Amino acid sequence: MYTRYSLQKRKEFLEMNISGDYQYWDLVKYPKIIRNQCLKAGVFKILVDLKQLEITRMPIVEQFFIGEHIAEVLKDHIKIAIVWNGLYHSRFFQSVATNRAALLRVFRSEKNAEIWLLRDKENEPMFYNSNH
Repeated sequence: MYTRYSLQKRKEFLEMNISGDYQYWDLVKYPKIIRNQCLKAGVFKILVDLKQLEITRMPIVEQFFIGEHIAEVLKDHIKIAIVWNGLYHSRFFQSVATNRAALLRVFRSEKNAEIWLLRDKENEPMFYNSNH
């Protein structure tokens, strides 16, 4: 893996920090890891901090496929707030994911991400059904 992650459980959500060098094929592994860790912890909200991820180039087509993959794997079962303030900060993959019913938002600050995770009740995860 080009990246590494750490995971900790907060009171009402999980927090994942991803660091290292961005590679598309490495990053697309994380939605399944997120889903499995949330199921294991019984928590369906997660804050993903990408501030330590070194991104020199992220083509728009990769953002499209990342957004699509997140929506496919996490659906509306897991609410995910992404903190990302790098040079290539884009909300394109957010648009792709949310247009496919994912509960995802990109933020520049951890505080705003936490507020959305905990207080925005309109975007709450549906109960998780492992049959889907």
